Amino acid sequence: MVAEMQTPSQTVPLELIPDQDEAGRSGLIPEESLQKVVRFDLREEGSHVLAVSVSYSENILSKSASSASGGRVRSFRKLYQFAAQPCLSVRTKASVLPLPETSNDQRLLAKRSRYALEAQLENLADGLITLENLTFDAKSPFKSTSLNWDIPNLDSKRATAPTLAPREVTQVAFVLDEGYEPGDTPKEYTKDNRVILGVLTIQWRSAFGDPGVLSTGWLTSRRI
Repeated sequence: MVAEMQTPSQTVPLELIPDQDEAGRSGLIPEESLQKVVRFDLREEGSHVLAVSVSYSENILSKSASSASGGRVRSFRKLYQFAAQPCLSVRTKASVLPLPETSNDQRLLAKRSRYALEAQLENLADGLITLENLTFDAKSPFKSTSLNWDIPNLDSKRATAPTLAPREVTQVAFVLDEGYEPGDTPKEYTKDNRVILGVLTIQWRSAFGDPGVLSTGWLTSRRI
């Protein structure tokens, strides 16, 4: 038994779970069945095809049913086509924030920068999704501070992660402060002179408990 996933860009062989069992080694008796599980992370939109190929040989039992001889080798192939669609839409915006005047060194303040990174998340799925984890991997020398449900309340309890109905939208935000320690690397720019800020990663679960994850590309500031 062989399984593979055909995506819009490539064909990926899939591992069968469990990979070996007694039925696979010794064959199936009449009325017995064999079941395998495959797992695949959907990373592309568009048409996908799960292809499963099975090869087997028919054993011919003697009249006394005490012995068997090998028969013809047969095979068949099944195709299961489906369309993969995004579950979550992400729109981001980076805005410059004024620096807190915590230093008397005006030259140091002039070199530093501070941004607010806002993201609008929209549920594109047909059912509920529950946001589980939200992280911003800031590009050095920036350090990120979450302004979302993972901030402890005054009673030191975390807020409940939001659940989004189909087409429902929620807003999330981070504050990005440029570091000024001696070991911090200088900030990096794109070719069109935008500051590279970092990567946003969102994890969620569907109403049936299926996990999902989405990571953006490098998010940048407005052109300087």
